[in-house]
Amino acid sequence: MIQRTHIDRLTEDLAHVFTGPGEAHRLSTLERRIAHFRSTYWRQHLTTHGTANDLLIAYQHQYRLPDRFTEILAEAADHNRFIQTQENQQISGALGILTILGLPLGTALGILQVLGDENPWHLIAATTAALAATAALLTTRYGCLVLSSLRGRPQNDRDG
Repeated sequence: MIQRTHIDRLTEDLAHVFTGPGEAHRLSTLERRIAHFRSTYWRQHLTTHGTANDLLIAYQHQYRLPDRFTEILAEAADHNRFIQTQENQQISGALGILTILGLPLGTALGILQVLGDENPWHLIAATTAALAATAALLTTRYGCLVLSSLRGRPQNDRDG
């Protein structure tokens, strides 16, 4: 009875992982609960043989508990992969932005330093040119990919 109740709760909680912000935290909490359930309540063999073991196995099969638990594990793993991929895309996007912004700015400031130019107007002009180059880079295919990866996936793409 305890196993079935816990599997029912895990199934309900798994259905609500993507119901709003904080999905990574909800999935992490759910994975801890699954691990706790597995180590505490999921016993398929009490003894090597005997009536208690036969009753437990019959109860589990009557309510399809092994199949349901396997489905929960598979779905949690799928959700975890999805969230990991989404986080990796956002990190890659942030690194791409740093590259797109840093390369022109670093080049402009490096040229001024090599030339020994300390004129503040030249510094402003170099910074403005670097920002213009960054804006131009953001309009390229790579720039658009970087920006879209930072935005993440729209809410309606998660339902599929």
